[in-house]
Amino acid sequence: MSDRFTFSLAPLYAALLCCPVFALSNPACAQSNQTVLDFDLPAAEAATTLARIARQSGREIVYDPALLNGHQAAAIKGRMSTEAAISQALAGTGVGVAVTANGTLTLNRMSGDALTLAPTNIDAGSRYDRDEGDQSYVVTHTRGATKTDTPIGEIPQSISVVSRKQMNDQAVQDVSSAVRYTPGVFGEYTGANNTREQFRIRGFSPYVFQDGLLLPYGESGQGGMAEPYGLQSVEVLRGPSSMLYGQSRPGGLINLTSKLPTATPLHQLQVQAGSDNLKQLGFDFGGPLDGQGMWSYRLTGLVKDSGTQVEHVDNNRQFIAPSITFRPDDDTSLTLLAQYQRDWGGTTEQYYPAAGSLHGTPWGHIDSDTLIGDPHYDQLRRESFQLGYLFEHRFNDTWSARQNLRWSKVNVQNRSVYGNGYAAVGSPVLNRGTSDIRRNLQIFNVDNQLEAHFDTGALAHTLLVGLDYRRYALDNTSINGTYSATNPFTQSGAGGSLSNRRVGRDLYQTLEQTGLYVQDQIKLDHWIVTLGGRYDWADADSHFRPDANNAADRYIAQHDDKGTWRAGLGYLFDNGVMPYLSYSQSFDPTLNTSVSATTPIFKPTEGEQYEAGIKYQPPGQESYLTASVYTLKQKNLTTVDPSDTRNTVQIGEARSRGFELEGKAALTRNLSLLASYTYTDSEVTRSGYLTSAYTDKGNELPYTPRHQASTWFDYTFSDGPLAGLGLGGGARYFGALWGSSASSASASLDRIKTGNVTLFDAAVHYDLGKLSPQLSGTRVALNASNLLDKDYVVACTNSSACYFGPRRNVVATLTYDW
Repeated sequence: MSDRFTFSLAPLYAALLCCPVFALSNPACAQSNQTVLDFDLPAAEAATTLARIARQSGREIVYDPALLNGHQAAAIKGRMSTEAAISQALAGTGVGVAVTANGTLTLNRMSGDALTLAPTNIDAGSRYDRDEGDQSYVVTHTRGATKTDTPIGEIPQSISVVSRKQMNDQAVQDVSSAVRYTPGVFGEYTGANNTREQFRIRGFSPYVFQDGLLLPYGESGQGGMAEPYGLQSVEVLRGPSSMLYGQSRPGGLINLTSKLPTATPLHQLQVQAGSDNLKQLGFDFGGPLDGQGMWSYRLTGLVKDSGTQVEHVDNNRQFIAPSITFRPDDDTSLTLLAQYQRDWGGTTEQYYPAAGSLHGTPWGHIDSDTLIGDPHYDQLRRESFQLGYLFEHRFNDTWSARQNLRWSKVNVQNRSVYGNGYAAVGSPVLNRGTSDIRRNLQIFNVDNQLEAHFDTGALAHTLLVGLDYRRYALDNTSINGTYSATNPFTQSGAGGSLSNRRVGRDLYQTLEQTGLYVQDQIKLDHWIVTLGGRYDWADADSHFRPDANNAADRYIAQHDDKGTWRAGLGYLFDNGVMPYLSYSQSFDPTLNTSVSATTPIFKPTEGEQYEAGIKYQPPGQESYLTASVYTLKQKNLTTVDPSDTRNTVQIGEARSRGFELEGKAALTRNLSLLASYTYTDSEVTRSGYLTSAYTDKGNELPYTPRHQASTWFDYTFSDGPLAGLGLGGGARYFGALWGSSASSASASLDRIKTGNVTLFDAAVHYDLGKLSPQLSGTRVALNASNLLDKDYVVACTNSSACYFGPRRNVVATLTYDW
């Protein structure tokens, strides 16, 4: 038997789960001494649960993966021996555990010499229920991609899930930083931005959902911003998903999952302090409300007082998310969710000139902490509200129904002074403009689903029929002005005076969309087929009220309808390998937000994608590997108008094709590893510009680096004098990118190239419970992103609007769980 942990990318017949090299060399690692341990494992596939038991106990478990095919293990909680935990995981499988002379645990069909221990449970319930993502970087199931509970390894689509553990280990401060190590995604391209979060997936902007329902992230991304402490995971679905979600874009979507009520007690207090005078207090409580387990709750909250990397700009937050679950029986559950979030401070989106930030000047370099604006004028106020429920009822072994509903609202006032290009050639004086944006966004979502499990001959079906409806409303007023000039090389946060105040945009828009969809996931032996179709009806009204350029009201009505479909085919081998092929489409009704005598009515954007890939999830190992190649195209694509960044234009057609590789693994019970690589070849294939001042055909899509790569590790000592100490580290790279797809003969209007940046992150954490039982449940951590404090420009929309990347950010965290 090998004295090392087996992690092979070749097909495996027997799964060997054992402790690390240094532990195996110690005979105590293999003793069968019925040592009692604290187990807190979520319900999962039996092979996954056994892998976790092996790592936690440091014991070898040898078995034929075929013994556990299709078997699930219930949650395991409490103090018990390793043998008892295994017996509990194997309950109902007909498989027993035997112990060899050297302490190795072997699984076989139940026989006289197999242990059939009842699961000895000591101090059961001393810990709380956890989703699998609380303890591992590897999440095996998701509802986001299929709206059914399907293993990720059986879905013919490229999917990544950022788990709660990964967010904790990396001390993420927003969703943009949560997806830093995810392939195919590029965020933070407007820098350390506290006013809006924007992403690119495979070259295109995604919509952001939460619990499968669209969020009001807003026009150009300026709307709500999610608080990551309130999230259980972040799911990234790459490729068109309109068949299930309706309004969607071809690159994919981001689905946030909420922390939900728990069946057993949960109590957490967390204190953070760090760079930019960060002071933050968070709490997360949950558990049953009655002795029968009929009612349970979750209450998550946070208070943050912080600055930013830009001088005189604060970034403060209050967040509270209560939820309650009513479960009258095993077949019915109703979860009520609410959320309130309040943000206030200034804005970090400054619009630095390329000369002085990206390039040198005779006057020097503009510091990345320079405030172009005026701290006495700048003001950000944002309030977000959510109220909804998740309902599910199982009628019998075949049929179940779900209804998910949410009303969301975001009120934003963003008043700021921003850079508007140099006053003259050869002058260090920077012109400044102002915008005072007042925006109210509301979305009402309801998604009705009927799911059936049945067989037709040799075919096993999971049928999903759905009807969803959403209403989106935007009330937006933007008042622009001119502010007195400043010298950014010598002044930061300079005061000034406002003039030429005018209404730049004043509109009210509504969009109602109804969709009917059907999906069938079919299994035939090892073959997996996914087929789905949908039809959408969308009606929109835009009311443009008078502004500085238009004295009269103008109404524009739009009606769009479209059918979309997707199909996927995969073959799941016994060793966990699944090659797959898929085709999918996207449909996105698009509303114009600017008005003139010739304001166009935008056509819906439409996209399609072909994808091929291979997934590998070895039985008995907590690891996951996926590789995919794809080609997708979108017509009627919209982008920022390079001549007026407040407006949007429809530029024609674009395509993106590429290759993505991702690996996540708990290589031993001590070591977890993430790695990814992305290659994206994007191109505008048909221009939409009518002016000769710009060309875009043949150019890359904006904010889309051709190459991205990342890796992260976390190693925690479990034995010896360093027991409880953990070390983490990562590296991120993104290659060259353009801030616009438009080329121009005018240097001031031409697109600008940035990129080729490598950043390093680091972490150290310690379990204080290893020092004293009185400190059990207490953990301290220190995280640093951009460890070497690299000063870089991440992107430039034009010569007057560049964005510094996030500088070094250090966060110290003290967490107490009981």
